[in-house]
Amino acid sequence: MSTKKTGKRADYSDYLVGLCKNRMNNTSGRYNNIIIFVLIALFIITWSIFLHYYPPKLIVSTLGINNTYLAIFLLSLIGGVSTFTSTTFYTVLITIALSEVNPVWLGLIASLGLTLGDLLFYYMGRKGKQCVPGKYEAKVIKLAAKLEQINDKLIILIIFLYSLTPLPSDILAIGLAFGGFPVKKLIPPLFVGNFVLIVLLVEFSRLGYGIL
Repeated sequence: MSTKKTGKRADYSDYLVGLCKNRMNNTSGRYNNIIIFVLIALFIITWSIFLHYYPPKLIVSTLGINNTYLAIFLLSLIGGVSTFTSTTFYTVLITIALSEVNPVWLGLIASLGLTLGDLLFYYMGRKGKQCVPGKYEAKVIKLAAKLEQINDKLIILIIFLYSLTPLPSDILAIGLAFGGFPVKKLIPPLFVGNFVLIVLLVEFSRLGYGIL
C-alpha cells in the first residue's frame, strides 16, 4: 500500500507499536477483544462441525428446491470460505447449478454469502491482531510495514484474481486484517471475483452436463 497515496495508513506500523504499548495499560479492552475473537472462532468451528454431520446435500433436500437460494446462502456463509468445508460447498454448488436455478441470482446470493463469510474472518483478524502475544508483535508490525509498501491497486487486483479461484479466502482475509488493509477496499474486488467465479462454475457445469 503506497505511502504516497494512502496517507491514513502510512503510519500504520507506528499505530501498531502504540497499540501494543497501550494494550499493556488497557487490560479490560484486551479481554473484550479476546472474547469477541473466541466467540467468532466458536461460531466458525460450530458451523463447520454442523456441516460435517449434516452434509450440504441433506440441508438442501430438507429445505427443498423452493428454498435453494436460502440454502446456498447459508452454505456459502461459512462453507465456501472455510478451508475445511470449501470443497464440499463447491461440489454442492455444482449439483444445484444443474437444476433449474437462475445463474445470476445464484451468483449474487452465493457471492453475498461468501463475501460476508470472508468479512467474518477479516473481523476476526482485526480483533485477533490486538490479542497477539508479545513475542509475535514484531511479526505483525513487520507484515503491516510490508503491506504499506505495496500499492493498493495491486492488492485489489490480487484479491480479485484470488477470489476467481475456489481456494478458501479465510487466510487471505485474516492476513489483510493483520496488515491493516481497509475493509472498504476489500469488499468490491472480493464480491465481484466471487460472483464471476460462481457464474462461470454454473455455466461450465451446465455445459459439461449437456455434452455428457
